Amino acid sequence: MKILIIQHKMIGDVLLTSLLCENIKKAFPNTIVDYLINSNTLPVLENNPYIDNKIIFEEKEIKGLIKLVKFSKRINQNQYDVVIDAYSKLQSWVDVFINDAQKKISYKKPGRTLIYTDNVEKHNEPHSYLGLAIEHRLALLKPLGIETPLITEPKLYLTIDEINFAKDLFEKHQVDTTRKTVMISLLGSDPSKTYPLNKIAEMVDFIGQNYNVNILFNYFPKQINQAKEVYNQLSKETQEKIYFELLGNDLREFIAIANECDLIVGNDGGAINMSKALGKKSFIIFSPWIDKKVWATFEDGINHTSVHLKDYFPERFKKLNNRQIKKQVNEFYSVFDFELFKDKLDGFLNNNLLGEQFINKNNVEIETKKEYSIRSMSTKISALLITYNEEKNMRRYLNDVDFADEIIIIDSYSIDKTEEIAIQNPKVTFIKRKFDNFTNQRNYGLSLAKNDWVTFFDADEGISTQLKKEIISIFNNQPKFDAYFVYRKFFFKKKHIKYSGMQNDKAIRIFKKSKSQYRLDRMVHEIIECNGEVGFLTNKLDHYTFDNEQEYLDKLNSYSSLRAQELRLKGLKPSFYHYKIKPAYRFLNYFVMRLGFLDGKDGYTIAKLHAISVANRYKYLDEIYRKENQNLG
Repeated sequence: MKILIIQHKMIGDVLLTSLLCENIKKAFPNTIVDYLINSNTLPVLENNPYIDNKIIFEEKEIKGLIKLVKFSKRINQNQYDVVIDAYSKLQSWVDVFINDAQKKISYKKPGRTLIYTDNVEKHNEPHSYLGLAIEHRLALLKPLGIETPLITEPKLYLTIDEINFAKDLFEKHQVDTTRKTVMISLLGSDPSKTYPLNKIAEMVDFIGQNYNVNILFNYFPKQINQAKEVYNQLSKETQEKIYFELLGNDLREFIAIANECDLIVGNDGGAINMSKALGKKSFIIFSPWIDKKVWATFEDGINHTSVHLKDYFPERFKKLNNRQIKKQVNEFYSVFDFELFKDKLDGFLNNNLLGEQFINKNNVEIETKKEYSIRSMSTKISALLITYNEEKNMRRYLNDVDFADEIIIIDSYSIDKTEEIAIQNPKVTFIKRKFDNFTNQRNYGLSLAKNDWVTFFDADEGISTQLKKEIISIFNNQPKFDAYFVYRKFFFKKKHIKYSGMQNDKAIRIFKKSKSQYRLDRMVHEIIECNGEVGFLTNKLDHYTFDNEQEYLDKLNSYSSLRAQELRLKGLKPSFYHYKIKPAYRFLNYFVMRLGFLDGKDGYTIAKLHAISVANRYKYLDEIYRKENQNLG
């Protein structure tokens, strides 16, 4: 079988689409896989062992429909069995239309379905931490029978000579190898994708003044004036950490240099995607007109995180499409201040530069942050977690509880990569247990903990840097209480919900197991009973719930099903009051009495979903009774 994959244009697109090549080769080893790309993207595919032939499209030479048709006819002479069009625009339509392949695969788009034999639907919300850009591409494999791709992360392939070139270059420029190296993605692929240079300078200065690292600027020689513009705005302390003239002459040299760095910070674009493919950690600033849901690949809040103006001012984007935003991009950038995400960048750097020495504002060297070292903990803690399909949260969770002496995960037979990710951590004990209810899962976890003190955070809860410091400080100085409440910041569709009853949301997440147990009469919304004194933590826990309404309703309905079982044990018989009055009251309670209307449309949605889940609770209870009656009959 011969397969042609088409992906014109940008470096990031070509790199991500190369995932198809590797997956096809591993699923069908004898298949010939050819890849049609633009000539300027060729360097990211060099040495890739999963591509048999690279077909080069010279954009400057193949202009006009006649030349494009001639080019497509030449390709058709290769007699492909399958064509996968990951680009799906005019250039590739001609290629596909002319091709005689029996199977032609692309995305379903209005007016184009007749060109293809298989039109794959795109979804609007990411289903995993991979991001839509990767999820959409992997969906193109389904018509070939590849339902579960083996490979989800693209790779770059360096030769030994290239690796040695970069090492020699670092030595030539006398880079301090005792420090970690941060690459700055200084410029986007065009001005509309470039964070204003004065704000980039402010961000770089923050890094240089607060972290003892090497700093490299990513720019091409022709962009040197823009690079100097940023450099000249920096403090002397930061300039001394920058190796300004260390750069590559071409794309392969850049890749080799990026391979020697530890992480990359800055504008979204090819540099970010290539660094990720080298296994480097990333902090991305997205342009206001770019869809973060598509390009925030591998976003786990730890190794990869990003910021978008929409995260902070969603109301500015209402009723505007990407084209409209792009026309006003300078206006949007003018309010996208570094102060908005400084703390988030600080948290990312703290997580990924641990073990380095830090510099305070007075340029006085201070010791490595000991509060993050498990060895400095005077009281040992067991971190417990119950899971089912939590791959998108697992990396963040493991990083958040890295202060724990052991991590015990009770999994309900996940079918995603939860286990694969978890067991890479040497502290993890991964146990599978059939799910019956939340309380039993949690109490089972408690029975396995070797330490008296435990944390029981959920996978969708994020421990901020400040909260982690507070927890470790408490246990270094001996806890004064037997359990601790922590207040939670509720996020729905990645937006902070300030009201809707969430303003006082709290839960016990740290406690002594010798004095605590989850109440056995609750199957859901578990309650800790503590036979001792309970205190409160000062810093809040980030509670990331769901990215769309259906996910949230599904979760609420799962709770409703368990709650219905509780009510059956109590002998409750549902009536008109339960079916109609209680759901209406729940809506009013959340939207009016709990001030949900102040959260606008999201507040209305949350109140509505909770009302539906209450109605479903009694529907499920009625179904239990009907099944019992049928069995008796």
